[in-house]
Amino acid sequence: MARQKKKKIFIFTDIDLDGSMSYLLFRWFKNERIPVIATRVNDFRSSFLGWAKQNNPTTYDHIYILDLDTSQDSMDVVDLPNVVIIDHHDTHAANKHKYKKAKTFIRRTPSCAKLIYDLLNKKSEVTLTDQQKHLMLLVDDYDSYELQLKGSHELNLLFWNYQGNKVTKFVSDFYDGFNGFTPQEEKIINFYKKKISQTVNSLDMFEASIPISKKERKIVSTFATTCINDVADYIIKTNKAEIGIVVNLQSKKVSFRKDKTSDVDLSKIAKKLTDGGGHTFAAGGLVTNKFLAFTRLFRPVPK
Repeated sequence: MARQKKKKIFIFTDIDLDGSMSYLLFRWFKNERIPVIATRVNDFRSSFLGWAKQNNPTTYDHIYILDLDTSQDSMDVVDLPNVVIIDHHDTHAANKHKYKKAKTFIRRTPSCAKLIYDLLNKKSEVTLTDQQKHLMLLVDDYDSYELQLKGSHELNLLFWNYQGNKVTKFVSDFYDGFNGFTPQEEKIINFYKKKISQTVNSLDMFEASIPISKKERKIVSTFATTCINDVADYIIKTNKAEIGIVVNLQSKKVSFRKDKTSDVDLSKIAKKLTDGGGHTFAAGGLVTNKFLAFTRLFRPVPK
């Protein structure tokens, strides 16, 4: 009997906890090392074209794109018959019908990792261990920002403390799943928690009341270069606001978060003001002229 030829696969994934978990699930279910490029949605086009110059995409059986919305400015380069796109961003789901050749699994789910697990678990003969499933659930809990599971917040803190290639470091540290944190990891997490405390205590905050969907919404904003989710959560709760905006002047990026009771779709706001996108509950984009004009509505929060 002729030996079956091994399929040639490549993966692009997002540089965050969910993107890393999405890639790790492929490693587990395929039971092989798969080459990967981790990139951000705003850098995806240049990353893909740079890779394509050195590697002929048509020679691959499958090119998987995970946890990245490629519908904004990259559809023309990724809409290929051998490309498989798996994503859960709201703005991407709204555009999935535009793909003509690529195979897509784009659904509004709490995390891309959970979507990939549901897809691969049905077809694979591989059975994940309890520790591997636990890790996936922790990532899903954090990416949905439910924060119901002990350790999900700490796992994200650890991830963003990684130096170098965060995705490969995450895969190396958690290939066997989640068995708790090592003493060294606990040290890193505690150090980062102190950093968050120092960061939020030195914030300058700004507020505005702005009508959105025929209702006045209290919005608070600030500047930060690190601990973005934690900063956003802090300014929302401290000011009893509905929406929090964090501007990173180093990266020229804007992050939108909201209170869990809010019915505002942040992905639409991010698209309109920052040429970005994301989810209903968390979104982001770039500092644009529209956003700068929008910030003129804000006034300093009295200290």
